[in-house]
This record gives sequence, structure tokens and C-alpha cells, in this order.
Amino acid sequence: MDIFELYSFFLFGVVGVYLVMFLISIRNSDGPLSSVFSLICLASAVYVLGAAFQFNSQSVEEVVFSQKFKYFGVSFIPALWLVFAYIVYFRRKMSLGMVLFVFLIPALVLCLVSTNEYHGLYYSGMSVFQHGEYLFSRRTPGPLYYLHVSYAYFVVGFCMYSFFMGWVKGRFKLTNPYFLLFSGVLLSGILSGFYLLGMTPFRIDMMPVGYFVLALFSGIGIFKYKILEINEIYDKEIFSEIKEGLMLVSYDGILLDYNKSAQRVFGWLQEKNKGFPIHSLDSRFSVSAGARNFYINTGHGDEKRIYEFRLTELQETRKIGGYLYIFLDVTEKMRLIGKLRYMADHDSLTGAFNRGRILAEAKKILSAHKNKGRIFSLCMIDVDYFKEINDSYGHIAGNRMLCELVKAFSQVLDGKGMLGRYGGEEFLVILPDVVTAEAAEIAETLRGGIEAMTVPFGENTLSVTVSVGVTSTGLHPGEEETIDVLAGRADRALYRAKNTGRNRVCVFGEDGL
Repeated sequence: MDIFELYSFFLFGVVGVYLVMFLISIRNSDGPLSSVFSLICLASAVYVLGAAFQFNSQSVEEVVFSQKFKYFGVSFIPALWLVFAYIVYFRRKMSLGMVLFVFLIPALVLCLVSTNEYHGLYYSGMSVFQHGEYLFSRRTPGPLYYLHVSYAYFVVGFCMYSFFMGWVKGRFKLTNPYFLLFSGVLLSGILSGFYLLGMTPFRIDMMPVGYFVLALFSGIGIFKYKILEINEIYDKEIFSEIKEGLMLVSYDGILLDYNKSAQRVFGWLQEKNKGFPIHSLDSRFSVSAGARNFYINTGHGDEKRIYEFRLTELQETRKIGGYLYIFLDVTEKMRLIGKLRYMADHDSLTGAFNRGRILAEAKKILSAHKNKGRIFSLCMIDVDYFKEINDSYGHIAGNRMLCELVKAFSQVLDGKGMLGRYGGEEFLVILPDVVTAEAAEIAETLRGGIEAMTVPFGENTLSVTVSVGVTSTGLHPGEEETIDVLAGRADRALYRAKNTGRNRVCVFGEDGL
């Protein structure tokens, strides 16, 4: 097998490579970038097939036919690469007007080549010579020949610039898909230049070799490193206007894009920061170690906002093609949830814990203290003759008095215990790690403070007293102590205080209790 026969097989092999890439690209993706690339593969296959036919031509007529056949592919390849590079660089589709303009020269070239024998504007002449079994031809460029050449090399320059900028943003990694695309275009342009300058043996068309290199490099860059999937997951206009915040990052955490909603929240989302690791821009974001669902707060005081984030993997076949951060402003929702939780746990009048919450807290603390063998005390408080305030001054006065009582209790406790409205004018105080004697002292301070307190109400001055029952754990060794048991003991001590004159503190376990 001589070198010419080997080259013939090579050409048909390149056709096969491009057809396989065409099928893969239309099967794996359906976005604008993969559609353009599939057309590039198809046009390249047509061109190289025409080159293979021309190389194996046995007559001048076959040479001319093959030459025209090639241009049904090669005329459009530069325009298609220009559209591809435009989408990659600007991250949006071309308008219809731009597409028509881009394909104007290719359409003109195809028309000129198809009718060249009538005007000679593209090729002004052709000579044919035999070398062994192969027929070779030389063509003299016509006045419009260099229109196509100039257009093609303009596209090569734009593609190289677009892919190089993508490589720059990827920190010049050799595994970056843009590096492979850049290298493929560069080598293809060099090999094509050798042919156009007449530097190839027998003027053999070396452009198919350049196209094979481009196919190899672009295939790796596109199908291994998923450039199609990363760039096609959104339509730029729709992506930009979505109300939810969106941030697109690559599989290794490189910031690729964001929409307007995200930029309004995070000032570091700027064009100049694309291509940088998102973790280096804001340490709260990490695709490798970060949470998949989390919250971020911004601002302070009335300007504080709460954002709920979800990190979604963009899965393609068996590999992760990238990640998408999706977030919403949930400030009002969280505030409403906070209000509902507060209402569920607090007394609507006084703001103290309600009966359910104070008992739940008491059970939790009691359980923890039992496991550690620590003391736990309770105080049951009742307002003396509270009904007389309601009867004499009305329920508004009674409500005012209850609110002032809670304020006074909270000031005395000062974080030492928890206060809850047990029911009506009764209150329950939880005192963790407080022994009986100390609990009695705190209860006495509460009682004395309330006795000395006056509450202005209109032209009147209101005052009340309270009775307090105190109990602690460990008073009856061997008896199972629950919150119900302890509350019952405190209640018995409270009734002892009320039955012995009110405005006093009684401790369970003393005075016959």
C-alpha cells in the first residue's frame, strides 16, 4: 500500500469520524450550540467526502464534479464555526438577521463555484496532470477566490480569540475544553495555510488533515469536558430574566454565569469575575464541600434579607456537567414562620410562654437534669384577688396588670429561669440548677417586688399581691418525678399560701406539706 492509497483511506476515515460526531451531538443534546456543532460535523463530512472523491477521480469530469461537491460543505464550514464561537463567547444565540448576514458570503461562494465554467470569477483556470494511477489538478484563483479565503481566516481568528479567552478564564488549564478547541482551530488553520500557499506535495488538499485534527480536538473538548451541556443549559434572555437568583458554575466550581436577580444580591457577580472559582469570590459557596440546601443572610436591621439556596447538580450521562445555585428571597416567609411559631409558643396577651410551651420546656429540662443528677425547681404563682380588679376596673385593667406582672417577673428572673402563663392569672416559673432554699429566696423576691409595685391606670393606681408555691426534685427519693408530679406539688404549696393569708411563699415539704 503506497502513500497515496493510505491517504485515500485516511480521507474516508475522517468522513466516518465526522459522521459519528454528528450522530453523537444530535443525540446527546438539543440546544443551539449542539445543533450548530452537528451541522459543522455534517458539512465537514460532505467536504472531506468530496475531497476523497476528487483524490480518486479518474477523469477531468469527475475532478470538476468532486470539486463542486466539496463546496456544498466547505462553503458553510467557516460560517457555522463563526456561529458556534459567537454563542460560546457571547453566551447567546445569534439573531436571525445576523445569521443571514453570516451566511451571505458562503451562499455566494457556493453559487460562484457551481457556475464557475460560465464566468471564471472563482477559478480562472485549471490544469490536470497524471501521477501513477492518480489524477491531480491545479487551479488558478479568480478575482473572487480570495473573498472566501479572507472570510475563512477571519473566522479562524475570531474562533481562536473566543476559545483563547475561555481558556484564560479557566486559568490556562490544559484540561480546559477551550484550550482543546483553540488548539484544534490553530493547527487546522496552519495546515490549511500550507495548502493555500502551494506548499503541499502535488498540491494535495491538506485541509482534510487539518479538519481531522480539529475534529479530534473538538470532539474531546466537547464530549469529554461537556462544553455543549455547560453552555446550553439556558437561553440567555430567559436565564437573565428569571426572578429566582441563578448562578451557574462548572464541575470544578468555576463561575460561568449568573442572572440579573443574582447580581442584585451579590455585588461580586461581575463580568470580570467569570472564570474564577466561586469559593474565592465568596467563601460561603463550595460545590465540593458545601451544603446542598442552606440559607444566607444579608444586611442588618430593617435591611436584613434571608435567601434560601439549593445547589443542583447538572447531571449528564454518568458525569456531573456542572452545578446551578438557585435561590429565593424568603425573608417575608421566614418572618411569617417566625411569627406563627411565636404565636404557637407564646401567650398573645403578655408575651410569656403559653401553657403548652412552658410545660414542654419543663419536661425537656427535667429530663436533661435527671440524666446528670442535678436539681430542678418550680414556682407556681397566683395573683391574689385578681377578680376584684376585673370587677372594679374592667378587663382592660386586668390585662394591663397581667402584662406588668410579666415584666416584673422577667426583671427579677433576669435569665435565671423561664416564665410561662399557666392559665388565667396563674404563672409557672422553671428554675434549672436551683435548690429549694434558693428557689424560695427567688420566689420571695418576686413576691416582694409585686407587693411594692403600682400600676397607673387612668386616674387610678392599681396594685396586687401574689401567692407562690415552691417545690424541687429530690424531695421524695424513690418516687418517680414527672412534670405533672412536680406541678401538683407546687400547686399544693400555692394553695397552702393562699389558705394561710395570701401574699406569701410556701415551700412543698415544709409546714406539714
